[in-house]
Amino acid sequence: MRIALPLISFLLTGCASVLGTGAPSITLRSDPAEATVYINGVERGTTPYTLDYDLNDGRDLSIEMRKTGYRSNSISMHPTVNKGILFVDAMLLNIPYIADSKNPALYKLPIKDHTMTLYKEQAPGATKYLVPVTEVVVHPTEKLGTFNQVPIRTDRSGGFRSLTYPENFTSDIVSGMKETWMDGKSVRKGTTKGDEVIQRAKLYLQPDIKRINATLTGTRSHCYGPVELEVLWRFLPSSGGTEALYERTTTSTYYASNTDSDNALADAIRHAAHMLAEDHELPERIAAIYGSGLQLAKGDSLLFSKPTTIAFNSRKEMISALVQGVVTVETDDGHGSGFAITNDGYLITNAHVVGDASLVKVKFHKGFTLDAQVVKVNRDFDICLLKVPASDVAAMAIGDDNGLMLGEELYAIGTPLGLELGQSVSRGIMSGRREIEGRQYIQTDVSINPGNSGGPLIDEKGNVVGVATLKISGKGLEGLGFGVPISVALEMLNVSFVR
Repeated sequence: MRIALPLISFLLTGCASVLGTGAPSITLRSDPAEATVYINGVERGTTPYTLDYDLNDGRDLSIEMRKTGYRSNSISMHPTVNKGILFVDAMLLNIPYIADSKNPALYKLPIKDHTMTLYKEQAPGATKYLVPVTEVVVHPTEKLGTFNQVPIRTDRSGGFRSLTYPENFTSDIVSGMKETWMDGKSVRKGTTKGDEVIQRAKLYLQPDIKRINATLTGTRSHCYGPVELEVLWRFLPSSGGTEALYERTTTSTYYASNTDSDNALADAIRHAAHMLAEDHELPERIAAIYGSGLQLAKGDSLLFSKPTTIAFNSRKEMISALVQGVVTVETDDGHGSGFAITNDGYLITNAHVVGDASLVKVKFHKGFTLDAQVVKVNRDFDICLLKVPASDVAAMAIGDDNGLMLGEELYAIGTPLGLELGQSVSRGIMSGRREIEGRQYIQTDVSINPGNSGGPLIDEKGNVVGVATLKISGKGLEGLGFGVPISVALEMLNVSFVR
């Protein structure tokens, strides 16, 4: 007894020390702040809020945050029993008040603080734009952060195994776009289905994950902590150009809670996509791109009102008047020619003139220059549709190329060789109709030189009947120029006019 009594006294003292008198607590924050906190459905205060664990609330915790103008968010939390105290309890044969099961100090909360993100509510009836997501690029393979203070590795023991299969991240990004103004769709570029979706969407999103930094604790199946992502979002044209229509780099932090370590990264990627959608500049930019009609090949049909075309009083005045509708198309790699078909700034040129560019410079007869968006490209027929931001462009009349007769006079207007030769005029005849590699062409002896490409071929009445496209040259060869018939050009761009 002399030995037993001191031992019991020690256990009693030790147990009291273990249990203490207070309850475990957790600090709750929200982004944005001042959200209302609900614990198991009961309003408790606003963030930042310190929650003292109380068994009267119930063993498990459901934590919800609400804020006007934002969607509510919630997490569930399952406190664990302090096994050391249970051991003392067993040793003391459940002596009352030593290890009382109703004492909150018997339990441990899985985390000490948590930040919850609230997403903005979307306005009812807001316009949604289709944005396909493809080819997610992941740069970091090391320095991914820590898990219980140990560097994260992409293997079975280290978490983030999903980095081995980055193609799955496209669906995570699409999921993050839900309930926003972006209607995301995961596609694989280079497939018929993928390209069709991109064509319909008029652009696509190529995310580039530049940096991952996580600070996770817990177990692989129940981890907690922030995951920071730096992502370069590149919106690329459906026309196939490599120059981004819009780029945006975002840094976002997602606070994982009671989730698998792999899911923590996936959730962080979803969060980053949702935060991108809340960029106040992005909807306007995407709307402007859609408004330009950006699309691939034939794509959706475009129906134009008949323009007010360039007027002239006599054949003598015809050419000097028509040069108003002809432009010089300038790119980083050179230049070509083009011509206006509508008063609101739609122009036609050759696809090989613009190359892979999505934006080009267009210089008009009067000397001013405007940026032009590449709207449609049909590389099989070497035809391209451009759009400049203007409403008073001098448009050329579209003629009937099927009515052309052999020997009929034709004119070409363009910028051959150097830029200083803009709106040069040459004259010849219609020499024949030819089929080259399955495509129809108008053959002419009109002088066509480098820089003339994309310019108009004009008949005797001042109507555009073709697009100057190529010339066969060589020793002893002269007068072998070819143009795409204007009816073919419009058909391959899926462009028509109200009759």
